[in-house]
Amino acid sequence: MKLRVLNILACLFVTACMITSCLGDDTVEYEFSKDASITALSIKDSIVTYYPGKTAAGKDTTLSFAVLGSDYPFIINQNEGLIYNQDSLPVGTDISKVVLDITADTYGIYIAAETDSLWEETDSLDFNKPIHFKVIAENGIFGKPYKVMINVHQQDPEQMTWQQVDGNFPTNIQKQKAVYMNGSIYVFAEQTKQVAVTMAKTSDAKTWTPLEDINIPVKADYSSVMVWGNQLYILADNELYVSENGLEWTKSETTQTFSRLLANVHSEYNQKIIGADVDNHYIESTDGINWTQYEALPNNFSTGHTAFVSYPLATNPKIDRIVLAGDNPDKTDTTSVIWTQLNAENCWTELYPTNASDACPNFENTSIIHYNGHLFAFGGIRQTSTSEFSPFYESMDNGITWQANNENIIFPEDFNTLFKQSKGNYSYIVDEEQFIWMMWSKTGKIWKGRINKLGFKKQ
Repeated sequence: MKLRVLNILACLFVTACMITSCLGDDTVEYEFSKDASITALSIKDSIVTYYPGKTAAGKDTTLSFAVLGSDYPFIINQNEGLIYNQDSLPVGTDISKVVLDITADTYGIYIAAETDSLWEETDSLDFNKPIHFKVIAENGIFGKPYKVMINVHQQDPEQMTWQQVDGNFPTNIQKQKAVYMNGSIYVFAEQTKQVAVTMAKTSDAKTWTPLEDINIPVKADYSSVMVWGNQLYILADNELYVSENGLEWTKSETTQTFSRLLANVHSEYNQKIIGADVDNHYIESTDGINWTQYEALPNNFSTGHTAFVSYPLATNPKIDRIVLAGDNPDKTDTTSVIWTQLNAENCWTELYPTNASDACPNFENTSIIHYNGHLFAFGGIRQTSTSEFSPFYESMDNGITWQANNENIIFPEDFNTLFKQSKGNYSYIVDEEQFIWMMWSKTGKIWKGRINKLGFKKQ
């Protein structure tokens, strides 16, 4: 890197400014530009990213791939003199030898240090710390300095990170179901005389309200509770009850009787709540009061525990898909029962892959979420002797085929122990910040996890 003495260069500029041209009796004085700014900056060519991997033989190793600099454009904040890449480079990217491509409306660009040095296009720079640049105008005056940073992810964007939340979650909860509404987690617990509820704000999940019985004159079904819009719904003695806070409930105005609440849709374009009547007919409503009855549910439709998700189609946000997963009544069967429908339909379609190896396992306490654009199912895997908490099973085709995700999206090892300690009883929700919350019975333990990239700040 060539060094330059700035005062010498400045003198040359001053001298140049004084040069005049004489034509006859006229004297012309040339005025040099005062502009001095960087107008564009990018990483030239590519740099290398390193990441852990395995050889073909299964041994740990370090792999690498090239990161193309043009894929990570830089933002120039002229007011603050700050230049940075909005999208961080992948974890492990080596930024110790970076060659830049800089465009400026200036006479010269200097790397600011104890001894300033003139920047050259071939310079290889270490960006493990920010580098400051000076720009000098044609008139010899320095413009505002720039601080240039290259951001690199410190976390693997695709990795799921979990943390335990310490608090006063009740330890006397056994069977439970959690729902999420307006920034709060509501956990409904099966009790001897009446269902009880506790709640906490996700912003302060350490503090849970004491368990308190809900005010319904007959025993409610804790497993039927669901959120639809900004209200809670639950069944008690085949009747529908509605609440805004989880404690105070009023009987719905509907004359419809129910055996189950199955699923619902409440999106920008579609609103529908789905259930089954006492004769096991499919019923649905768009207001919770007026219900339409259709044919009986299929004979092999899930009769026990079920879980559902609803989400807009990626190809058409005006259409929502509902996917329902249920415990297989045949405990010797290796597969769960998966059903689906679109919001405009009034019937269910069973999903099953061509190959049995691609089926969703037969879980105990089947759980399903729509997360990061895919479906995920989990729970305890039914085995011959013991039930252990399984990994996430992921579906990229809306519930037809499923594969275990054993790489990035995984559960903490503690979950196997917690599943046994809780006798398989837990509940879960996904909040607005894309955290998955897990509440474990009998232990008072709460965990929350999220794929790292879903928490990265948008700039």
